[in-house]
Amino acid sequence: MVNSLIALLHIQIIAIALLATVFIASAAFATFQISYAQQIPGSFEELVTYEKDSSFIREYPLDVEQPGLRGVTTDSEGNVWAIYSTNKTTTIIRLEPQSGKLTEYHVGGDTQADDAVINLAAGQLTFDRLRNVVWFTDARTNSIGKLDLANNKVDLLQIPNGMAGPMGLALSQDNASLWFTEITGDKIGRVDIESLKITEYLVGQDSGPTLLTFDDKGILWVTLSFSNSILRVDTQALTSGQSSAMTELRLLGEDTFSPFGIAVVDDKVYISDHGSSRIVVADTGFANHQSYWTTPAVAFPASLPSQVVADKYGNIYFPQHGGNRISMIDNATGVMTEYEIPTGPLATAVFIAASDDGKVWFTEWAANKIAYLDTTAKAPFTIGVEKTTVTLDTDTPQSIGVSLNSSVGGTDSVSILQVEIGLTGMTESGLKGVTYEAQPPRVNLQQTGSAESQIQISTLENAIPGDYVAMVRAFAPEQDGLVVSKLYPVELVLDVPEPIASQDSNQPQNADTTLQNALRIGAPLAAAGLIAVAIYRWKRARKS
Repeated sequence: MVNSLIALLHIQIIAIALLATVFIASAAFATFQISYAQQIPGSFEELVTYEKDSSFIREYPLDVEQPGLRGVTTDSEGNVWAIYSTNKTTTIIRLEPQSGKLTEYHVGGDTQADDAVINLAAGQLTFDRLRNVVWFTDARTNSIGKLDLANNKVDLLQIPNGMAGPMGLALSQDNASLWFTEITGDKIGRVDIESLKITEYLVGQDSGPTLLTFDDKGILWVTLSFSNSILRVDTQALTSGQSSAMTELRLLGEDTFSPFGIAVVDDKVYISDHGSSRIVVADTGFANHQSYWTTPAVAFPASLPSQVVADKYGNIYFPQHGGNRISMIDNATGVMTEYEIPTGPLATAVFIAASDDGKVWFTEWAANKIAYLDTTAKAPFTIGVEKTTVTLDTDTPQSIGVSLNSSVGGTDSVSILQVEIGLTGMTESGLKGVTYEAQPPRVNLQQTGSAESQIQISTLENAIPGDYVAMVRAFAPEQDGLVVSKLYPVELVLDVPEPIASQDSNQPQNADTTLQNALRIGAPLAAAGLIAVAIYRWKRARKS
């Protein structure tokens, strides 16, 4: 078992952070972690082996050697701000997109945190339009940073909790306060901007508050990565001392997740499950939820959706940390589009920000690049389905009609000579208990302008009854071998008897289940991409 894991560790440096956490309780394996961690700097080149051209994504490389790009935001003039943080220094970077000019603002202050905390609590930024200020979290100095753009002065506000690990950051709707998470401090914090006073609120032991956002009603939503839940916060009630101000929400039934990014649009909560390959979409009361599955990752076992943001139209965007793609969920149609990042196979895009000019910015941690998705560049085809719910039994196959159309104004860099059609999603490991056949499996939209296909679905003997979501997928090649995908969610209801094998509770865990559990446990750690995080949690457990 250990030998097979060692082989995996040498394939991907990020896999270290995920799989190693399964063995956190083992001091012997922790010793192996430490020895292997010393080899990390020489392994980054395994994550970035190619650079291609894309009509949808443009990248700006930084002249640095060590990975360190974290959060990203934009200001009112269209400039892009990112935080570059190592275990010794913190730098705020301004990118002027039109000229490509980069300006650095060095953050002083002594290092206050352990390396593992710095790596885990990746910095975030937000732009304060009212004051022309860039606020940021800095785990290295255990502080909230303020960069005043009027005089380029940087000030640091020390967080009272010395082991906070400040990470997520959000400005309140009234612009009077700044809220942040403490991923290793198990608290959320509030900065009164007028007095610069910091107030902290305990969330729960080992809860891991990660990212946060305000909805249009002024409610604060926080992902709790370590406790697999979401925190709903009435900030007015919280500041007035009401005990009912915070409500912890979980997925119903046996479903569990590793929440990381979060956005709220039209009373829908979009949460990235950073331990798998899906976005969870729930109502604000968490009475119902649905899964949007991404295309399976090529270079990694799961696509690991990360930070989630909404643009001014309510469209949802998120990077796939393991899938090396940027995804968009159309607020009007529910169709998800995926764009491959031209640097790969793992540029390691975790953080993202939507600007008002149609650009969605993100940082590439392993590739040392700031990049954007141009949302005005459209894929040259659309997808629709005949029905969005299909019920299957053991006897009768069912079919889904798929309609594809070429779209006016789409980029001509994507070939629609052969648009391929298929079915994906349903579970973390892909389709389970069903098989499908698309007829035809590919269509030529350039010749016909529109086409129809039928996806026939049948159950297999190992089908397990229940409600699932599969994604009807159509994809076409872009220039340089990149792929653009359109995915349409369809509910699959399996009305089948319980398989005999699954009724035996003594059945051993299969490899898929073991991998899923490893991803679940290690998901929050993968955002940093370093093994030191696992070491930190092991040390913390020993001290407890």
